[in-house]
Amino acid sequence: MIWKVLGRSLACAAAVAMMALPASAQEPVKVGMSGPFSGGLSLLGQSVRDGVEVAFGEVNDAGGVNGRKLQFIAEDDGYEPMRTIASARKLVEQDKVVALLAVTGTAPSAALLPFVTESKTPLLFPYAFANALTTPLNRDVFTTLPEVRVQMMVLANYILKELKQTKVAAIYQNDDFGQDAVAGLEERFKSANVPLTKLPFDRGTTNFSGVVAQAKGAGVEHVVFLGIPKDAALVMREANNLGWKPQFSGHNALGDPQTFQLAGPLAEGAIAIAVMEPLDSDKPAVKAFLAAQQKYKPNSKPTTYSMHGYQSGKLFAEILKRTGGKTDEASIVSALEGMKNFDTGLMAPLSFASDQHAGALSGAIMKAEGGKWKIISGWLSAN
Repeated sequence: MIWKVLGRSLACAAAVAMMALPASAQEPVKVGMSGPFSGGLSLLGQSVRDGVEVAFGEVNDAGGVNGRKLQFIAEDDGYEPMRTIASARKLVEQDKVVALLAVTGTAPSAALLPFVTESKTPLLFPYAFANALTTPLNRDVFTTLPEVRVQMMVLANYILKELKQTKVAAIYQNDDFGQDAVAGLEERFKSANVPLTKLPFDRGTTNFSGVVAQAKGAGVEHVVFLGIPKDAALVMREANNLGWKPQFSGHNALGDPQTFQLAGPLAEGAIAIAVMEPLDSDKPAVKAFLAAQQKYKPNSKPTTYSMHGYQSGKLFAEILKRTGGKTDEASIVSALEGMKNFDTGLMAPLSFASDQHAGALSGAIMKAEGGKWKIISGWLSAN
């Protein structure tokens, strides 16, 4: 009888001990990502993934969030939107992730919108710049990177107010991205009653002699280029062949180190929009990121892409702190909508609201000097 009573007592004590611990303490919080880990954009996808893994490594080594570790599950989609949808469905329905984090690519991220709405799965901080992600507002989508339309509003303000240039042409990729960007430029130029010469080109174009000749013939003094660095270099070379030296500028992709590798000294003096701090910044947050990447991914080269992934991972941990460890959709959305002027130190402060899920409406100006991109302004609002 004594042994039976003792057995029951021990069982009760064990049950009480288990109840004293958070039920979730033994279960990690699962978060998923889809990105191009193979194919032509694999460097982008792998870098973003590395950054998230570095952030989660730091968080987990510090004890996790509210006693729970963070588990990151990444799926390769090769930058193919249909594969992105399949990856997201697998992550949500089979792996039971609570959110999709740092999904990489504008087209793949936009393709997820119907699934995100249907499944009520938060899509957080994609590496994407499309206006369609936040306009109209989607309850479950939150972005940190200033969309290209916002970037162009910042750039237009700088061209008009600081450079005081009014003879401007946009040479742009004729797709959703390019049209979004031109819409931002036009909005600002129209408000200042300044005309904008628009010169589109198709993706895959290798001969830019026509659009460059048109811009020169129109007396343009400033060319806003909206496309990939390889094409920017071709435009710069074509202008040089014509003995024409306009001011070149562009969105954040122009400010990639590739531009120097491809255009050489012809890139000198160009300006671009910075959406994050450069890797050689003296900011403590940048140095902390670099040290963390060296610790957790010593064989991976840090990039601004991995910095974005790192920031995304850190932000997710911050959200969990604010929810008190709750991982349901409503708690995550509420915590984000209450985030105001949150400074990660890696970009402009972020603010969200119930009617505003684009967290960054600012950018900085960087200039090509001595083979490097240097930020030459503070964070400038698009408004």
